[in-house]
Amino acid sequence: MGVKIREKRGKLYLDIYLGGKRTWETLRLTLTPDKAQNKEIWRLAEVCRSQRETQLLAGAWNIQDPISSKKTMETYLEEYSKTYKTPGHVLGVVKHVKNFGNGAAIQVCQITPNWVDQFQQYLLNKASLSHTSALAYSKIIRAALKKAVGAGIILRNPADAVARIQEEEIELEFLNFKEVQKLANVHYDDDPYAEEVRRAFLFACNTGLRVSDLETITWKQIETSPMQIIKKQEKTRNPVYIPLNKSAQNLIGKAENKPDDKIFDLPPKKRQNTYKLLSRWAVDAKVTKHIGWHTARRTFATMELEHGVDIYTVAKLLGHRTITQVAKYAKATDKLRRKAVNALPEIKV
Repeated sequence: MGVKIREKRGKLYLDIYLGGKRTWETLRLTLTPDKAQNKEIWRLAEVCRSQRETQLLAGAWNIQDPISSKKTMETYLEEYSKTYKTPGHVLGVVKHVKNFGNGAAIQVCQITPNWVDQFQQYLLNKASLSHTSALAYSKIIRAALKKAVGAGIILRNPADAVARIQEEEIELEFLNFKEVQKLANVHYDDDPYAEEVRRAFLFACNTGLRVSDLETITWKQIETSPMQIIKKQEKTRNPVYIPLNKSAQNLIGKAENKPDDKIFDLPPKKRQNTYKLLSRWAVDAKVTKHIGWHTARRTFATMELEHGVDIYTVAKLLGHRTITQVAKYAKATDKLRRKAVNALPEIKV
């Protein structure tokens, strides 16, 4: 193994030979006509070379990286956020780490199981967060520490010795068939945009699409023989194949538009306005439940389950890779609970 400094067209690089392979890493250092300044640049390059060699040796010998492990959790999480699918969520955790104890100064190598446990308690009780947000932030901390182990920054994950925050049992709001029919009976002929929201929501009740998918679905994603949706989900990028029943077909009519035209006129920037329209619609239809876009997705799932569709098929229609989320819908519906109990044979007593 070797790490050497190389110059190419005035720029300095690290020439790394490790495990029979050679790689180059830029130091982002450029030489100048000033000899005195170049002397300092070469000195800095040597410091970088020495640190990089130490890091590689730590990984090769399965010992803790003495350089990166000294970073503060704040710095490490900020760097980690750049590799995370939603960087803003990690930066939200950074804010709470800074507010917790000496979080602004604590180093990655100083994180203990007790720190993780106390930080979780802080998220739950003192950070003014919902249980769901506290759970999400604790998962990010755990994932970041797990990645630190994989990178050789620390030897073991202190979070492994700490019980996870458990998901909170919540009542999932969904509509039954009668409530969906009440909504369908209300039209907004004098308000085209409200009618468009109505049409999209009822379509979601029959397909399980998220609002992000309703906002982007185009005519070319509708197959006519047989009638079905073939679409990559905006959130997960997983492809879904959803047959369209008569209700769904009636809601969109025939494809008389261009293939790239959107089926629903629901600009994402106006999503907040659509929630207001949904609330007004529920009042007009005399539906007492609070409805949002995800209510339609839950409604689709529970109605499918209540009509005998197996949980694995429902998970596929929703685009889930596992049945975990769908299992929550199965627990939420009273009809399924009664059906399960009534399925037992009668005992003559």
